Amino acid sequence: MRMKFEIELYEDMMGKPFCLDTYFNCRMNILISQNGVEKEFCTSTFHAAILVGIAKGLIEIYADEKSKFTVEMYESTLEYTFTYFQKLLTITRYEGYNGETIKMMKCRFDDFVGAFVKEYERYHKAILKQDRHAFENKHYCMMRDQINILKNHMSGVI
Repeated sequence: MRMKFEIELYEDMMGKPFCLDTYFNCRMNILISQNGVEKEFCTSTFHAAILVGIAKGLIEIYADEKSKFTVEMYESTLEYTFTYFQKLLTITRYEGYNGETIKMMKCRFDDFVGAFVKEYERYHKAILKQDRHAFENKHYCMMRDQINILKNHMSGVI
């Protein structure tokens, strides 16, 4: 499994200096590739909140604090629920507009976390290339901490 975050910059950002706070508000598409097939997983503005929310939920599952968490998308009525049971992660999407729940995917928890952490770390490093002062932003630092915690869980350190 592979994951890719695609960030759509706002038009008024083009040709201007990089601004982390504005960047974090841009639209993000998360794409997941499984068995050679790539499909859109979710899309939302305020993507930093989405990434922090997914990472927070995964950390809570590792810590046995929760077995289920929900992340709401912005500018839509979509909610994604992540449910952990017997080493599997089931992800469903609730569409508030029509009240329909759709099963998005079921996979090994470790596979999903591995793909998420790899892309989250790549994304995090790419930001630092754009803004060498990124560590002054509390959300950027929170992301770094989440990446480290997830990597430690994956390697069995904690």
